[in-house]
Amino acid sequence: MKVLVAYTTAYGAARGVAERIAQRLTEAGHDADLRDLAEPVDPSDYAAIVLGSSVHNGQWLAPAARFADLHRALLAGKPAWLFSVQTIGATSAMISARLAGWVRPKLKEPKVAAALRATANVREYRAFAGAIEPEQWPGPLGRVVFRLTGGRYGDHRDWADIDAFAARIVRNIDGP
Repeated sequence: MKVLVAYTTAYGAARGVAERIAQRLTEAGHDADLRDLAEPVDPSDYAAIVLGSSVHNGQWLAPAARFADLHRALLAGKPAWLFSVQTIGATSAMISARLAGWVRPKLKEPKVAAALRATANVREYRAFAGAIEPEQWPGPLGRVVFRLTGGRYGDHRDWADIDAFAARIVRNIDGP
């Protein structure tokens, strides 16, 4: 099956997640086409879509939002999976585990993902923690706040969780 794995990223963490998902789809025998939404992407030739974005200020980045708005009707007719890469993922976080455990149940999906769930054929949405370096956090005050929340620099992506998400996509595409 021909599957579009489209993403937008600020610093590369979402690209890494998308690459891993595309790799797992390819290993399962599917034709996975990895595309950066910084360039125009036409999803009409694909049987299924995986769409992801980095999250800043609780929302997907503009290229993913534009793609979703432009192709909302087409996405209603194809199976789709969504993912976000953000500070707190479903199984890992850039901040302390205690604070993440308190915040996680209160987190809302980014507006674009929630809107797609309501209008498109979304099979699953998943949030993953990303990666961060000191120069990526805005300003000295932001870095202090990050540290006060138990923030740790580095890569916090849970590759086992990402692989499990990709495996669920494969199972869903392949059927029972």
